[in-house]
Amino acid sequence: MDAFKSLIQPLSSSAVGSGVLDATKLVILGGTVETARRAASSGWSSFINSFYLTAHFSEEDYPYDWLLLWLQKQPAWSRSREFETTTCTVTATGNSNRRVTGDEIEEDVEDVIEEDDGRPRLKVLFQPTVDTTHTIFYKGHWLRVRRSKKTDGSELAMLSISVVARSNAILKQLVLQAKKEYEQECVDRVQIYFADQHGSWRWTDSRHKRPLSSIVLNPGVIEMLLADTKDFLRSEKWYANRGIPYRRGYLLHGTPGSGKSSLIHAIAGELALDVYVVSLSASWVNDSSLTTLLGRIPARSILLLEDIDAAFTRSTSRDSDSTGTPDSSKTTIGPEKKEEAESKTTDTNTLTLSGLLNALDGMQASESRILFCTTNHLERLDPALSRPGRMDVWIEFRNASKHQAEGLFRNFFPSAEEIDIPTEVSTPTTTPPVDEKPKSLKDTLPSLESVVSPGSSLDAARLAELAKIFSDSIPNEEFSVAELQGYLLKNKARPEEAARQASEWVIKERAMRERLAREKEEKEEKERLLKEKRRKEREEKKAKEEREKEDKARKEKEEAEEKARKEKEDVEEKARKEKAEADEKARKEKEEKVSSQ
Repeated sequence: MDAFKSLIQPLSSSAVGSGVLDATKLVILGGTVETARRAASSGWSSFINSFYLTAHFSEEDYPYDWLLLWLQKQPAWSRSREFETTTCTVTATGNSNRRVTGDEIEEDVEDVIEEDDGRPRLKVLFQPTVDTTHTIFYKGHWLRVRRSKKTDGSELAMLSISVVARSNAILKQLVLQAKKEYEQECVDRVQIYFADQHGSWRWTDSRHKRPLSSIVLNPGVIEMLLADTKDFLRSEKWYANRGIPYRRGYLLHGTPGSGKSSLIHAIAGELALDVYVVSLSASWVNDSSLTTLLGRIPARSILLLEDIDAAFTRSTSRDSDSTGTPDSSKTTIGPEKKEEAESKTTDTNTLTLSGLLNALDGMQASESRILFCTTNHLERLDPALSRPGRMDVWIEFRNASKHQAEGLFRNFFPSAEEIDIPTEVSTPTTTPPVDEKPKSLKDTLPSLESVVSPGSSLDAARLAELAKIFSDSIPNEEFSVAELQGYLLKNKARPEEAARQASEWVIKERAMRERLAREKEEKEEKERLLKEKRRKEREEKKAKEEREKEDKARKEKEEAEEKARKEKEDVEEKARKEKAEADEKARKEKEEKVSSQ
C-alpha cells in the first residue's frame, strides 16, 4: 500500500491527479465487489447442486430415445418459450422420417401440406431449443431437464436430468417407465438402426410390421424359418449349459427381387425384434470399427448384412489353408484392369475377410443375436464365411413358381369373405381387345375411373378361379416375385384384367428381355471391338516405340563406332608422325655425328 501511495503521490497534488486517484479507487472497489459476487454465486451454486443427483444420457445410448419420447408427452416440455422448428414427412400409414409419435404429430405440429390422396404430408415439428432448462414434476419430485450438445466434435446430443433426492431410485424409476412406454409405443412397429462413421448405431426408420401372410414362398419355407428362430430365442440356457456361443446365422441367397429383404422384415415383426443394418461397402468401414459396432448390438435383435458378396470387390485371394486373411501377394492385375485397380486404391475401406470373421464370431462378438446375410451370388462367398457356425441355415430363393404366383394373386385381391369391409372392384363382363401397338406408360397404368368405379364384389370361388388362371399363365421360375408384383400393381383394382392379360404380359416381357439381351450383346460387342482396337493401337504404339528405340540405338552404335574409328586413325596418324619425326631426328643426329668426325 505504501508503494501504491508513493506511486500516485505525485498525481495527488493537482486536481487531475485527484480525479485519477478517485477513478483508481472505484476500479479497485468494483473489481473486489465483482470478484466477491462471483465467488458467492459459485459457492451458492455448488451448495445448491450438492443436493441434486444428475444423470447424463448420450444420444448414442438407448435410454436417450426412451426419455426423449417420454418428455415429448409431458405438457411442460411442449410449453417451452424457446423452441426450434424442423420438418418431418408423414405418410398415409403413419410412417415418419423422424422419431415422433402419432399424437405428437397431431398435437404439436402444424400442417403445411395435407393431402387426402395418400401422398406424404410435410409437417413442422416444434421442440425446445438446446441449452434450455425445463422443470417437470414427476412422482413428488421436481426434475430439471436440459438438452445440450457434446463438445468433442461429434455433435451428439446430451440429455441431463437432475433431481433433489437422497438416492437415485427416482431416476431409475423414470428410466424404467420411459423404457416401458417406449416399448408400448413400438409394439406394432419394427425399429431399424444403421451404423454411422462414429462407430455408433443411429435410429433411421420405424416401419409397420409386415404380416407373414404377405410373404409368398414355396410351402414350408416360412414355417421352417419361423420355427427355427423361435427355438433359438428359447434356447439361451441350452446353449450356455453346453458352452456353445449363443448366436444363429441365416444365409438367404438367390435371384434378385425374390423376397429376401421382405422375409427379414416380416420375421423381425413377428418376433418383435429390432433390425441393425451394416453397409460393409461404406468407405469408413474397417476391421476395428466393424468389431466395435457388432459388439454393441443389444441382445435379442437382428443383425442384417445385405449383399455380403459385395464387401470384398477388391482383388484378393486366399490360400486353401488360410483362416481368413487375404493374400495380397497372389493378386494379379491385367493390363486392361490397371486403371480400374488404380481407382480402387483411393477407397478408404480397409475391411478384410479376417476382420469380418472375427467381428462375427470372435471374442468381442455379441451374443443372443440373429444374423441374416443376403447375397445374389453364392459362388462369390468365401467358404470360411459361409460355413456352419457362422451361417447355420441356408435358404435359396428362386424365381416365382406357379404356387407363388397364385399366392401372390390371392394376397393382392382378397375375397369379400377375407376382409372386414367388402371390396368393390370393377369386373368387366368382356375381355378388352388386345392392342397390337405397344402401349405408352400412361396407357399401362390403371386409370382413376377404374379404381373408384363401383362394381360387384368378387367371392372366394371367383378369386380362386382368377388366381388359377393367373398362375397357369405364368411360366414356372422364369420371372421374379418383384416382377410379378410390379405387374399386379398396375392392375391392383382390376383382378379380371390382371388374370386374363397375364399371358400377354409374359409375351411382352419375353420380347423385352430378348431386346435387352440383343442390346446388351451389341453393347458388349462394341465394347469388345473398342477394346480390341485400343489393344491394337497400344501394340502398334509399343512396336513403333520399340522400332524407334532400336533405330536410335543403332544410330548411336554407328556413331560410336565411327567416332572410335576416327580416334583410332588419329592415334595411328599421330604415332606415324611421331615415328617419322623421331627417325628424322635420329638421321640428322647421325649425319651431324658423321660430319663432325
